[in-house]
Amino acid sequence: MYVEEQGVFLTESINAILEGAGSLLPELMLAFFFLLLVTLDLFKSPAIKRLLPWLALTAFFASLLTQVLGGYTTTSVQFLNLLRSDGLARYAGILFSAAGIFTILLSLQNRQLENRQQGQGEYYAFLLMLVLGLNLMAKSINLLMVFLAIELVSIASYILTLTLKEKGRAIEAGLKYILYGTLSAGVMLYGMSFFYGLTGSLDYTSGDFWFTLLQANPLMVTVAAVLLFAGFFFKISAAPFHFWTPDVYQGAPMPVVALFSTGPKMAGIVVILRFVAAFSDPGISVSVADVQLFLGLAALTTLAIGNFTAIWQRTPRRLMAYSSISHAGFLLAGLLAFGTGYTNSILFYLTVLLFMNFGVFLFLQMAEDDFRMERMADFAGLGRAYPYLGVMALLYFLSLTGLPPLAGFMGKLLVFSNLWESYSLSQDKLLLALLVVGILLTGVALFYYIKIPFYLFFKGNYTHKNLVISLSDKLLLALFALPLLVFFFKPDLLLNWIEKLLTTVR
Repeated sequence: MYVEEQGVFLTESINAILEGAGSLLPELMLAFFFLLLVTLDLFKSPAIKRLLPWLALTAFFASLLTQVLGGYTTTSVQFLNLLRSDGLARYAGILFSAAGIFTILLSLQNRQLENRQQGQGEYYAFLLMLVLGLNLMAKSINLLMVFLAIELVSIASYILTLTLKEKGRAIEAGLKYILYGTLSAGVMLYGMSFFYGLTGSLDYTSGDFWFTLLQANPLMVTVAAVLLFAGFFFKISAAPFHFWTPDVYQGAPMPVVALFSTGPKMAGIVVILRFVAAFSDPGISVSVADVQLFLGLAALTTLAIGNFTAIWQRTPRRLMAYSSISHAGFLLAGLLAFGTGYTNSILFYLTVLLFMNFGVFLFLQMAEDDFRMERMADFAGLGRAYPYLGVMALLYFLSLTGLPPLAGFMGKLLVFSNLWESYSLSQDKLLLALLVVGILLTGVALFYYIKIPFYLFFKGNYTHKNLVISLSDKLLLALFALPLLVFFFKPDLLLNWIEKLLTTVR
């Protein structure tokens, strides 16, 4: 009898997994191409080696096309209540696939990666693995599945950080990344165990999960949430789990840094979005007021550390590291604007951040590879010698600051508007503090973002030999800059599409 029951249970589980397989079509394609790349990398043929990046690019384009066309999303849960392929996961997947495509394009332009004799197949395969993990993070509605997805992303990230292992900086960055990642994973898993002990469930999107939490000791709920957010903060580079960021940005290849500044941050924000969605319920919101206070204080701390520390940086890589921390603070602040359309605003902000960061890191990659510029002072006069580069860099840095007429301004305006609207509804002083501090620190951000444009146009003269900028680099710079102008003048184009994806299930 017991054997028969086990057989029936196993059969039902397998059928449930097979029924949900269609909702994982983008992830299955990425997994297939990952295995294909690993297999082809075993061959020594130069022709096959040259084919590998294009296969990875094909995988990301196929995944992007699948996610744009849709047809596989649903509001129901799949894979034994572990995953949900809804509109939010679909839009996040589009961003992840775009980030993967942009990373490949930057990698094809990177001199250090181009000159590597070994490990090219592994490099592109682990890019696929990382994006696969990001997709799973966005779809996860079970704490255990969230942990597994985060660890999949982390393992790929550790290996990609060590791509240029012949550089001492890469070794140091990789070790620090692994140590901080292991610590945050352990703390996060401890918090998950608390939640399971308090609720008897790991599905943090179910009503029963939150109803049971309402009956639990508020102090224990707060402790569990603080421990849980340790892992989430690690992925989005939020304080106090941001210490790995400057060293990793300094030691990893530029395309990898560009991916780290966008992909894991977007996935972490989507996970937090799902977790705090229940806070919009007034009954739940009152019971988890301490958790909201913790998130608000974390946002304020992250904003302060990111902006004020960035002022003292002398290298562009470390400047962008603290810029990434600062943007994590703005995103965390936006997540607390309950009772408003903050989800659309957050996704708009993440989309704009994708183009801004890849544009900046492409410019910095060109500066390092073509002009051997690694410190801000090295950029003196480059903008006058190469006006196209200077103007593109100015556009990206002004957009990162949040100034018009660029989409970075619209992203911050939407977040600030949501904070004010939420404050008007709740009269929560924390929201007002986040709004005021965010606006003031946007002014502070201008001081460090304008440093490189200042050197480009107003400091010294460029005296080195003139180089020809490749057409592909110019086109990529324009590709990343164009959406920043379009989404400023026509933000509804993106906001309406986001709204359509979030509300339409196909």
